[in-house]
Amino acid sequence: MKGCDPSILLPRFESPELLLLRSLARRKHLSDKDYHYYENLEKGFEGEMKFDELLQSFSEEWLFLNGLLLEYNNSFFQIDTLGIAQDSLYIFDVKYFEGDFTIDGELWKYVSGTPLKNPLHQLQRCESLLKRFLQEKGQHFPIKSYLVFNHPHFTLYQAPPNQTIILPSQINRFMTKLKHYKSTLNDKHRKLADIILAENHPHYPNAYMPKYQYSELTKGIHCSKCHSFCLKKLHPGTLICQSCSYEENIENAVLRSLQDFRLLFPERKVTTNEIFEWCKSLLSKKQIQRTLSKNFKRKSYGKYSHYV
Repeated sequence: MKGCDPSILLPRFESPELLLLRSLARRKHLSDKDYHYYENLEKGFEGEMKFDELLQSFSEEWLFLNGLLLEYNNSFFQIDTLGIAQDSLYIFDVKYFEGDFTIDGELWKYVSGTPLKNPLHQLQRCESLLKRFLQEKGQHFPIKSYLVFNHPHFTLYQAPPNQTIILPSQINRFMTKLKHYKSTLNDKHRKLADIILAENHPHYPNAYMPKYQYSELTKGIHCSKCHSFCLKKLHPGTLICQSCSYEENIENAVLRSLQDFRLLFPERKVTTNEIFEWCKSLLSKKQIQRTLSKNFKRKSYGKYSHYV
């Protein structure tokens, strides 16, 4: 083993779905159903990021691909983290569940009695599809799959002994055992990773999105720390949040707000007037135009002027 620096071939990023819902949730009241869906995405991403921290101490004789979305025979399947080691592939399905849960045979449920989808069934489906996906590509590797519960306040009652399920109290021992696994990678492993990366989809097609209109969204620049819309000018180049006193450079604040605009309304052109209105006239048009000219390329002139 050489040092402690694993090869993260596919870093983890928020999905386009999560980014859009996050922007939308700050500017519109979501229904209980939509907010619950958004909240689950946020918690899931938080759990995955915490799991990623545990991978940093692995050796470079491991390859990791995060947030994979693959397709086999018109069926999509998602892999939170795929580890490539010498003799096996490792699927890690990370669940950041919080609270008390119980198992009754094949039925998983909250202690309140509310049932939930059996995560082991989801993991088995993922492993089966990955195996067939690789066989179609002429790749044959053993696959080991694990369901990792990494929220410190997760409890699973009546859980049968199952080496596939990793509970919070078992994570450190489990990861230590994996780190000490003797692994030496070669060209066939990197070829495998290249094949998988070439087939990775950036997002689910036709992912569910709440309906929204420009007129119903809150305009303005929100605080990057507490996300309130209580900003005011402190100095010529600085904004301050009246809610939490956080200060931010004006250019950075405009670019954040512009990112929301482009994410929520990709079909609308970025113009000085559009962004001036989107920022709710908090800044002058001259300040908006200066930021756009510095960070984007202007197309056309006069009333047809816009930025790309």
